[in-house]
Amino acid sequence: MNGSDMTTEPPTLTVTGLRKTFHLPRTSGRGAVHAVAGVDLTIGRGEIVGLVGESGSGKTTVAHCVLRLLEPDVGAIALDGTDITHLSRRGLMPLRPKMHMVFQDPYSSLNPRMKVADIVAAPLRAQRQLPRRKINAEVDEMLDQVGLPLELRGRYPHELSGGQRQRVGLARSLIARPLLLVADEPTSALDVSVQAAILNQFADLQRDLGFSCLFISHNLAVVHYLCDRIAVMQRGEIVETGPREQIFRSPSHPYTRELLSATEVSP
Repeated sequence: MNGSDMTTEPPTLTVTGLRKTFHLPRTSGRGAVHAVAGVDLTIGRGEIVGLVGESGSGKTTVAHCVLRLLEPDVGAIALDGTDITHLSRRGLMPLRPKMHMVFQDPYSSLNPRMKVADIVAAPLRAQRQLPRRKINAEVDEMLDQVGLPLELRGRYPHELSGGQRQRVGLARSLIARPLLLVADEPTSALDVSVQAAILNQFADLQRDLGFSCLFISHNLAVVHYLCDRIAVMQRGEIVETGPREQIFRSPSHPYTRELLSATEVSP
């Protein structure tokens, strides 16, 4: 086929010129915080992009704007080639199954009054009219994929370990087979002994399901293990972006070099 006749799929996520300012009460003495100051970011099909930087650099604000949990002040956000920047809540509804989030704290992100099976099934019940038998089958399949025994489906979150809760969060986020998963520090609240197991499970799931991911972390060892590309964020701006090995072997920005000097990760 002639190259000019070939069609290519759009990136899973394209963010252009994103800005978000929070206006604080006068009593704070600060006036306004420019949390995100002109961010450009692209995530390709099946790609994991790590967004790294110190606390307060604007990483989570970017994530919330991407998912339209926050309204950006300026800029454009495209999901699978569709501009979602100014879509209404109703306009976003058909696109919600395409993007999900894994939260940092597995202790507070799950409804304590719901059983595991109901938590995992919630996205299917909200978005699709499926018979109960089909939903139950998909829940069981998803629990197996995240490494949870089926006997846990009837338990409540307080009956699970931290690692098990985060696996439930993963199952809930992935059961609708999203194109984009936003993972905001998904292992930072877990014991070190549990983090590696969750990261290995995450990598296996990404390989098997093929979703794209914005993986937010301040832990460079984690993004080195998991991510294809890395974007380094400082004071609301992305100061450097590149393939993982390029960032670790030959960082160009002083802030990136500062971050790397504080980690024991080998390039």
